[in-house]
Amino acid sequence: MKNDDVVYNLLNEISVQFPEVKALMSIYDEDETTFRMEAFSKATTQAVTLAYTEQAQRYLNYMAEKLLNADAKVIEYIDVYYVETLFWGASSYTIAVGWPLVPAKLQALYINFHGRAPLN
Repeated sequence: MKNDDVVYNLLNEISVQFPEVKALMSIYDEDETTFRMEAFSKATTQAVTLAYTEQAQRYLNYMAEKLLNADAKVIEYIDVYYVETLFWGASSYTIAVGWPLVPAKLQALYINFHGRAPLN
């Protein structure tokens, strides 16, 4: 399977699994895959902000599960376009509530990039 195919498949699966984020992702063209993945990351942070912690936990657990046995391109997308943008511009309250929800594998990716957990 080509690299692009695995990314398109992942994004389509996210849209099916979580129809509430499909509209957020669909403001971007199908080929704007990085923006579509970042939209899912923003939806996760927004869910925490709105106190939809169960929803945020489902998103985070889904992404952590996708890391298992993922090919390099999927890992890159989860790392760079999902995890690195989590909590971007979030309040200290959102970070304090949200960070404990992040599975350890995703926390490790975040810390590997940012050098630390998000500040709250």
